[in-house]
Amino acid sequence: MDLSNIKDWVFDLDNTIYSPQKDIFGQIDKRMTKFITAKLKVNEDDAFKIQKKYFIKYGTTLAGLMKEDKVQPKDFLDFVHDIDLSCLSADTELSSAIKQLKGKKIIFTNGSKTHAEKVISRLEINNVFDEIFDIEDSKFIPKPQIQAYLNFLEKLKLDPKKTIMFEDMSRNLVPAKKLGMTTVLIKREMPMKEKKYHFKEFEDLWKNNNEADYIVDDLVKFFNKYYKDSKK
Repeated sequence: MDLSNIKDWVFDLDNTIYSPQKDIFGQIDKRMTKFITAKLKVNEDDAFKIQKKYFIKYGTTLAGLMKEDKVQPKDFLDFVHDIDLSCLSADTELSSAIKQLKGKKIIFTNGSKTHAEKVISRLEINNVFDEIFDIEDSKFIPKPQIQAYLNFLEKLKLDPKKTIMFEDMSRNLVPAKKLGMTTVLIKREMPMKEKKYHFKEFEDLWKNNNEADYIVDDLVKFFNKYYKDSKK
């Protein structure tokens, strides 16, 4: 597939621009469980089940907490993103790969802008992105709800037919593909804790749903193979 028509490059953040082996999202996951335990006054096991139930049903745990438990989003986001990012370091290969792309480079995350800024700063790729579109920009409507993508496209004035999206979660590519974007699934394994609790609904989140135009396990390899080929 030819990428020569792509003008805008859209990246999910967590577990997409860095490897899940860094376990950044693992820390966030634990903080979410801790927040729910305290806020809803339930034990840790029940809190985790609520957390994942909301995630499956609403797209994010936060969306469920806002709708069903009237949680203030800032309280939640500040708490869950209070994590240790020291395991992240400069990724010069990724920086070079993204810098070469012609057009806008944008982060589209269900997390907060503050968290995104901290992550890309640790990776030393903060100077390669033009925009960060976070959950607040989306009016707290998360991926994979199609309105989140419409909000994103409208605010940034993007043509979906000239936009490519990179995601580690296949369900988040379904609306992108429907709207005309080129889609890339960054193949990841389902987290072990979800396997332990046998959340069958999670299996589809880490499987290709045929909405991905490309399936890769590494962003740099993708750009080295497909982007360079498209310039020949």
